[in-house]
Amino acid sequence: MNNLERFPDWAGFMAEKYRGGTCVEFILYGSVFDLVPIRREGASTGFTALKDFLTLEMFPQRDAIIYYDMSAGITFPHAKMLEDFQTFAAAVDVVTGTRYAGSLPKEPSKALLLIDRYIRGRIGDTETKKKIAVVIDFAQMVVPAGDINFLSPDESSALITLVKWASDPAFMRSDVTVCLIAENLADLNQMLAQNPYVTKVQVSLPEEKERLEFVRRIIENTQFAALSDVTPEALAVNTAGLSRVNTQTMVNVALKNEKRITMDYIADKKKELIEKECFGLLEFMKPTLTLDMVCGHEAAKKWLRDDARLLKEGKLDALPMGYLICGPIGTGKTFLIKCYAGTIGIPCVVLMNFRSKWQGVTEGNWEKILTVLRATGPVGVIIDEADAALGDRDTEGDSGTQSRVFAQLAGQMSDTRYRGRILWFLLTCRPDLLPVDLKRQGRAEVHVPLFHPDDAGEKRALVKAMAKKVGASINQREISKLPLDAKLSGADIEGILVRARRRSLLAGAKTVENEHIEAEMADFQPPNYKDAIELQELVAVAECTSKDFLPERYRTMEPGVVLPRIRQLKAMLGEA
Repeated sequence: MNNLERFPDWAGFMAEKYRGGTCVEFILYGSVFDLVPIRREGASTGFTALKDFLTLEMFPQRDAIIYYDMSAGITFPHAKMLEDFQTFAAAVDVVTGTRYAGSLPKEPSKALLLIDRYIRGRIGDTETKKKIAVVIDFAQMVVPAGDINFLSPDESSALITLVKWASDPAFMRSDVTVCLIAENLADLNQMLAQNPYVTKVQVSLPEEKERLEFVRRIIENTQFAALSDVTPEALAVNTAGLSRVNTQTMVNVALKNEKRITMDYIADKKKELIEKECFGLLEFMKPTLTLDMVCGHEAAKKWLRDDARLLKEGKLDALPMGYLICGPIGTGKTFLIKCYAGTIGIPCVVLMNFRSKWQGVTEGNWEKILTVLRATGPVGVIIDEADAALGDRDTEGDSGTQSRVFAQLAGQMSDTRYRGRILWFLLTCRPDLLPVDLKRQGRAEVHVPLFHPDDAGEKRALVKAMAKKVGASINQREISKLPLDAKLSGADIEGILVRARRRSLLAGAKTVENEHIEAEMADFQPPNYKDAIELQELVAVAECTSKDFLPERYRTMEPGVVLPRIRQLKAMLGEA
């Protein structure tokens, strides 16, 4: 086994770049707080922290390895290295009048200046020339993201030093390596992160084979077999998206509390750990419903069921990159996809608010989300009110944050390596406000419009379904007698049934009777926004990608009628 074979992929990539002699500075980002495997011939695999892995595996022959972070300051893995550095610092003190040797500086500008002098001193003297590595942890605190015009003098000085190191000819000629460690690439100043002389290395979450290797290691000499209903192989499969640290947490919590490791336990713990890891940016759904619970929308349900079958059969190349679910308010867009989550048989997450008022945090949050999604797949991502949540690339007044986030999302949605592995569900009642970049073919490819029920039969079926949902006990034979000629949405019917139940309870009745529903229907005053509803219906028609999804009244409508009417309605509603 040679060095590159025993290294993780990211470490092999880093080693190849270094051996090529074209790069001395690396940014390590991603799963940087996870454990890293140490594989050696004739020994069982061990696992250690990233900084220790760099020391033991990447830089074992270095004469000096310098650690720096703003909390601990300048430190070393070995006392001999510290002694040599302090000797050099004492010499600097004599020349400059500083007192570095007694107390090494913690401030980034002073610390990096001293490290810079040490490196140049030790690589410039042919008699004492040293091989040196510098590892800067929490680099985002040293050179944070933001407009360079607003950086503090200390941050500007540190940024200039690190940028100079990346292309310094003296460093290139010598055995010097600089590693900057940051969880999110977006948290680093772009002048450094986008520097062509700096190589970016993503430390990815473990793949299934790597998770199995780790699981087998941590369950050695434990009571796993007695407490687990799942095999190590099944545990490795179902911990996709988890770091090794989180997988170890999951197993240890169960073993130390003698709790059985079941599929339900794994699912619940995985949900808890990923949501915690993502700081509440994602919420995992635990589906309890299926498409069988959805009333109406037959063409849409058939398409979704067919795609669920293709997914289960592993025919991922036939699946869309994403779906645009549109239609007027109250048509059940969110409910449909929540039910589909139970049918499709893969984890689904709801994207929460990832925006922040602080510079760089929004991009960092989004980077974190995408990292987890890539590792978790196959996974469905539900973005409700997508037109408001996602914005577009032309947004101004936020220092470019929105356009950068939009570019990250658009790039991920069109990455065909994740076809069938990340399914995007964009939900909106105004798909016309969603940028074309996201809803074009190759991104949200299937546009599914939903509409209010057309005839009394559909409405009665909806009354029956909604009655079950709100817990209203109704005489089913009486439903057929209800006057359902008015144009009602599913939300309208649900609201009427809730009020009918209220009426029945106040009257002391045990069930919701026909008279209670009729009384509420007679009293119900639909909100006066017919034009807005019509606009929402017509833009859904205009977005539709399959005629099968359309009701007959729209399927036969002349194409030249829809767009002029949309423009007319927008003018009536005061939209540009």
